[in-house]
Amino acid sequence: MFQPDSDIQRSSTLAAFLDDCGTDSYEELARRANDEPDWFWSRIIDHAGIQFARPYTVLRDMSEGPESIRWAVGGALNLTETCLDARIRDGLGDKVAIDWVGEDGSRCRWTYAEFAAEAARIASALARRGVKPGQSVGIYMPMIPEIEAALLGIARLGAVAVPLFSGFAPHAIVSRLNDAGAVAVLTADATPRRGNPVWMEATLAEALEKVPSVHTVFSLRRFGGAVADPARDLDWQETVGKADPTFPAHPVEADAPLLIAYTSGTTGRPKGVIHTHLGVQAKATADFLLGLDMKRDDRHMWMTDMGWVMGPLTLLSVLLSGATLVLAEGAPSMPDDPFRLLRLASEMEVTHMGIAPTLVRQFMTQDPAPLSGYDLSHLRIVASTGEPWTDDAWLWQLNHICRRRAVPLNISGGTELFGAILTSTVLHEIKPGGFSAQALGVGAKVLREDGSEAAPGEVGELVVTQPPMGLTPAIRGDRERYIDTYWSTFPGFWRHGDWVRRDPDGTWYILGRSDDTLNIAGKRIGPPEIEAALTETGKVVDAAAIAAPDDIKGVAVVCICVAAPGVSPDDALVEQLRNRVGEVVSKPFRPREIHFVKALPKTRTMKTMRRIVRAAFLGLDPGDLSSVSNPETMQPIAELNKDTP
Repeated sequence: MFQPDSDIQRSSTLAAFLDDCGTDSYEELARRANDEPDWFWSRIIDHAGIQFARPYTVLRDMSEGPESIRWAVGGALNLTETCLDARIRDGLGDKVAIDWVGEDGSRCRWTYAEFAAEAARIASALARRGVKPGQSVGIYMPMIPEIEAALLGIARLGAVAVPLFSGFAPHAIVSRLNDAGAVAVLTADATPRRGNPVWMEATLAEALEKVPSVHTVFSLRRFGGAVADPARDLDWQETVGKADPTFPAHPVEADAPLLIAYTSGTTGRPKGVIHTHLGVQAKATADFLLGLDMKRDDRHMWMTDMGWVMGPLTLLSVLLSGATLVLAEGAPSMPDDPFRLLRLASEMEVTHMGIAPTLVRQFMTQDPAPLSGYDLSHLRIVASTGEPWTDDAWLWQLNHICRRRAVPLNISGGTELFGAILTSTVLHEIKPGGFSAQALGVGAKVLREDGSEAAPGEVGELVVTQPPMGLTPAIRGDRERYIDTYWSTFPGFWRHGDWVRRDPDGTWYILGRSDDTLNIAGKRIGPPEIEAALTETGKVVDAAAIAAPDDIKGVAVVCICVAAPGVSPDDALVEQLRNRVGEVVSKPFRPREIHFVKALPKTRTMKTMRRIVRAAFLGLDPGDLSSVSNPETMQPIAELNKDTP
C-alpha cells in the first residue's frame, strides 16, 4: 500500500472539486456522475472554462441510442479559444507554455503568447494555400515545439489534424493520409538520432507519390534537407514564418472532428478514431486536471509521440490547466545515458511526469548509482498507462523515482476514449499495479460473457455503461466496423476489450486484452499474470506469453523472453521458469516452451505487441505493422519455431 501525503490530498484539484460539488467522497461523486451525466459534464465544462462561440441547446442527446450520442447540440466552438486565447486573457501570456530540450541538450522556450502566435500563423499559412475548415491535414514531425503548434494551428483553422507517428515508413503514411483524404502535411526535414539526422521529409515525399490529394507540404528545415517538389513542398520559415500571427479561431460545430487518431487493428487496415473539439477538452479535464491532479504550477513531461493519443492528450491537459509542457526530443533511455528521462526530470524541475512500466523494467537492469545524483524532489505525481505493472517494477518506481513521496498514479483507457476508464487518485490508498477507482462519468462495470455483472473478485470484461465526453463517435468511414467492434458484444454498452477484476476493497486490476486471452484446456487467463511470474524471478526483463496450437490440449502456452543482463539462457533456466509459472499462476499454465530473443516487438510507447509476437512465431499474417517501432525483432522470433523439434 502507498498512502499519499495529507498535504498533497488537501491541496489537490480533486479535493477542491469535491468541495465545489458538495460531495464528501470520490465514490459519491462517481455515483452522481454516473446517475446524473448532464449535471456532471456541465460541471466539467465550467471547471475547464470551455469557450463557446455559440451556446448549445441540449448538452446530451441519447435519442438514437448510446452508440449515437451527440453532445452540445447546436453549440459551436474552437478548442484554441479555450487552450490559448483564454489563457492569455487570464494573464498567462508571458508564462512559459513549452520548455523544450533537444537530444544534444539544446533548449527552446515558448510563452503562451508565442505559442498562440505560431499556431495562428500555421492556420493562416494553410488558409492561404487553400486549405478549408473540415479538410484533413497530416502532421509528420518529431517532438519539437512546432509540432504542438501544428496541432493547434490546424484546429484554429477548423481543419482536421491527422497526427502520424514520427517513425512511420512510407506505407503506413500512405494508408492513413489516403484514408483521411489529407490535402496538406506539416513536416520537418529530419530529426536527430544519436547525433545523425534521420530524414523525415524524404520518407514523406516517397509516401506522397501515392497520396494524390496532398497539394501542400510545409517543412521545417533544420538540417538543410532537399526539396522533392518545389511547387508542393514549401519552406516553413518562408510560409508559416511570414503568415498572420493574429489569425482568428474558426468556430466549428461541437461534434465536428478535431483530429483522427489512428490505432492499429488486427487486420491490415488501421482504425481512424475521430475526436471532437469539445470531447477532448472535457475528457482531459476529468482525467488529467482532476484524476491526475495537474495544476497551473506544474511542469509536466510525458515522453511520447504525437502519433499516439498521449501526445495530443498531454499537450491539451497542460494548456487547459495553464501549466508548462516540458518537451524532450529523442528517447527516454540511451546507451550512454540510460536514465535520460530521470536526468531531464531532475535538471528541468519536472513536477508531473509520465512513465511506462517497460521503461522502468529497463531501468532496473542498470546500475542505480547515477540515480543518487538526480534531484527528483520536485516530483509530485508520477503517472503511467498502457500496460500492466509487475509488483517488483512498481515498487522500484516507488523507491527510486517517487522516492516514497511523489504519488504513483495508474490510469487505463485507450485511444478511443481520449483518456481513462480506470484511474488512481491522490485521495485513495494505492496498491501496486492497481487502480483506485473508475474514472469519472464512465459507468465502468465488469460483465460476464452472458452480460450479467460479475461479483467482486471475479474476472470479466470491462465495459462503459455511460458514454462520456471524449468517447469517439465514429471510426472514419466505417460505421459498421465501429458498431461491430465496440457495441455488438453487450448491446447498449461499450466493450473496451480488457479483462478486469474488481476486488472487494474497490481496487481494480487490468488482466490483459480479452483478445489476448489464453484458454488452456478450458481454463482462461490473461498473459500478464504469466509474464509477471517470469519477470519477477529477476532472470527475465521482458516476456510475452502467447497461445500456440497443441495436439493434446488444443492450445498451449509459449513464452518468448528477454534474459536479464548477465543471465545465460539454458535448459536449467527454462525449467526453473516453467516451474515458477506453475507455482505462482497454476500448473495448467506452465509454458510448453520458453524461448529467448534480444528484444520483443514494441510500440513507441513501449507496449509489447503480443499479436505480432504470436504471428511471427506461428508464421501468420501479422496484420497492421505500422505501430511496431522495432520490426527487426520479428524475424528472430519467426526463426524460433523453425528450430522447435
